[in-house]
Amino acid sequence: MNTESRPARRRGLRLALGAALAALAVVSAAGVAVAAGDHAPPPAGTRTDAFTRDQVGDIGTEPNPSALPFWASPDIKVCATALGCASDQPLTVGGTAYIFITLNNPGPYGSGVSNGVMNVYWTLLGGAAQWPADWTQIGAVAVASSPGVTTITIPWVNVPDDGPAPGAHFCLLSRWVSPTDPFTFEGPNTVANTTANNNISWHNVAPIPVVTSSSSGTTVPFAIGNVAGVPTANDLVFGEGADRHFAAVGGKVVVDLGANLFQRWVAAGARGTAIQRIGGTKIAILDLAKARIAGITINPGERPQVLLTFFAAEPATGVFPITVAQFGPGQAGAQPTDIGGVRYDVTVGREQG
Repeated sequence: MNTESRPARRRGLRLALGAALAALAVVSAAGVAVAAGDHAPPPAGTRTDAFTRDQVGDIGTEPNPSALPFWASPDIKVCATALGCASDQPLTVGGTAYIFITLNNPGPYGSGVSNGVMNVYWTLLGGAAQWPADWTQIGAVAVASSPGVTTITIPWVNVPDDGPAPGAHFCLLSRWVSPTDPFTFEGPNTVANTTANNNISWHNVAPIPVVTSSSSGTTVPFAIGNVAGVPTANDLVFGEGADRHFAAVGGKVVVDLGANLFQRWVAAGARGTAIQRIGGTKIAILDLAKARIAGITINPGERPQVLLTFFAAEPATGVFPITVAQFGPGQAGAQPTDIGGVRYDVTVGREQG
């Protein structure tokens, strides 16, 4: 896409440029901040372009041409202190975390100082999050982005509880809102929004510490949603980093679908690849590089959580990146595709003390 084509695609949209940054945001009926001028073309000659990356190597092209997942942005990071961290750190329910966002300037569609507001939101860890209904704002910071890299820190006070699994595990979304750097469009599908706009990035990365002596393992959630507006069949698809194999340290994963989703899955034929039913509503993952639990029906408005439990027998150095993606239709009648997932960064150690 080139600069000249962008205004043509936005003809007929309302010109809503605020005189001040504070006028950029209005509150939707869902209680989530959305920007009034996000989609309006800027005055001629004022186009700027600051962007956040969807993956390493992203240069801000819209729509993002990469075949890689769009939900593990390297430009968003969660740390336990305001001093920063090398990689994501675990969240504590009721505590304060610090979200670091990297804003790159310029992108391919403009240049110069870009004045705007960086917004960050949370939703339950998982796939198929609807915009804006499934997202809750954490905070916003007014920023003047000069050419180069700008690091923005937003505190997250009183981190909430995410539900049935111990601890706190969430997806994050950043939205750069500037009157001179408009969005292409936004609809209910967060993956489509993230792909189309270099102003938006999605970060679904969860650090998962596993203790070798624990018979109960470490349990984390994965929310399965519906962005199509009609009942849809969805698959949970597993993948494992080729450089590290969790099974080498006795690693295994068990998925608990819960009574409702398990009954739906069985009614649809209990289909899947590299999986095994092990009693109750639980399914063992036999091959983390290619396992699939197929045909889980999700209704409009639902986003139930399934539980994943990680076990390991031997301690190890480094991280085991294990991904779980939801494959389903992004809109009614569409072919199934990746509509959101999570990279679980698993570390294995011995119990302390």
